[in-house]
Amino acid sequence: MIMYRLQIFIPFILFLLFSCSAPTQQIKHEAPPSENLTLKKDKKVIAAQVLLFKSSTYEELEKEMAAMKDSGVNIVIVRVFHNKGDRHHGFASQNKHQSGVYFKSRIAPVIDDVLTRIIDIGHRQGLLVYAWMTTRKMDWKWSDSPKWRDSAYDLKTKDFAYSKGGLDLFNQDFQNYLISIYREIAVSGVDGILIQDDLVYRHTEGFSDSARLSYNNSFGFALRPENFYKDIYEKDGKQYVKNYTPLFWKWAEWRNQHITLFLDSLVREAKKASPNIKIALNLYYETVINPKNGLAWFSQDISSLKSIDIDYFAVMAYHRQMMKEKMLNLDGALNMISDITRIGVDAIGNKDKLLMKVQSVDWDTKEAVPSDELKMVFESIKKAGGVSLAYVQNGNSVSPKNFLDKM
Repeated sequence: MIMYRLQIFIPFILFLLFSCSAPTQQIKHEAPPSENLTLKKDKKVIAAQVLLFKSSTYEELEKEMAAMKDSGVNIVIVRVFHNKGDRHHGFASQNKHQSGVYFKSRIAPVIDDVLTRIIDIGHRQGLLVYAWMTTRKMDWKWSDSPKWRDSAYDLKTKDFAYSKGGLDLFNQDFQNYLISIYREIAVSGVDGILIQDDLVYRHTEGFSDSARLSYNNSFGFALRPENFYKDIYEKDGKQYVKNYTPLFWKWAEWRNQHITLFLDSLVREAKKASPNIKIALNLYYETVINPKNGLAWFSQDISSLKSIDIDYFAVMAYHRQMMKEKMLNLDGALNMISDITRIGVDAIGNKDKLLMKVQSVDWDTKEAVPSDELKMVFESIKKAGGVSLAYVQNGNSVSPKNFLDKM
């Protein structure tokens, strides 16, 4: 058994040493880090992750961010990527690019460098500014670099197909590109980066040519997904899996190790470019309350992630989404959020690193969550652990001032 584990582990050490590090270069900071705005150690993070600002001008944005500061927010998380179908920032100058980024970049199409202005406004208001950035879902690279596309296994046809826009973390060129673009963000003057929830692999993803070659090199035999899934059934035109084989779990652990090694490299390079920057990582709530599902469905595993220099584990504890997915009433969702908070603190081992994210807008109706309901969500988190908090909003969300004052 020991020799078997060594045979699996040694290729990953070699991979980390020789494959995962992107070439480093001296990069000049566009704006100085806001060292005078760093949070005190005993102060909880109260963050607003903005899906869409209601402002259409920078003058309006100044007032909007001032209102956030007055409400008790100390971090504003702003989207700095744009894929097809995303709504443009209202104050951005649109151009010919249908997808791209909102910061200065030499390697990605720039829609408009709004990040520099947002950092300036946020710092004037006494707010830290985090850039919320995608990883595997980059429409501009999906179109330009078809060799970087991941492949998924089709449970119905038993064949491979592109995995709905996901790029391939087993491809060394894409790894280098992703690290380079995160270094560009790191030197922009932002105080932190939130890694989007697409740094995951679904249970049928990860079958690119690069992945299959790496698997074969690691184990000495071919990657055959037909041996992974049992009891496949169809419902509402979609294919589902009831059970996984032991070989699936070995592959899932191997795939997770690969992603963990890459993420470690990504975080290290970002912090090398800007030593004071903070890194937050989006986690699915299933990763916390059901680690086995987290590993199978998302290739996320907290026990592996704890070894990486991540500052905040941002758990997407969206109560209305839980109610829909788990067929729960509000009380059931509140109890689940309490469980996620307690289990998350235990799993991470440091409550200061747990950032619970709640929704202040209904994803389906786009309407603001009622104040009384939002208050119950906040109180459930506070009673369960008193951890840091982020609320995900858009322009019509309610101000959580009355609740944040009590956090």
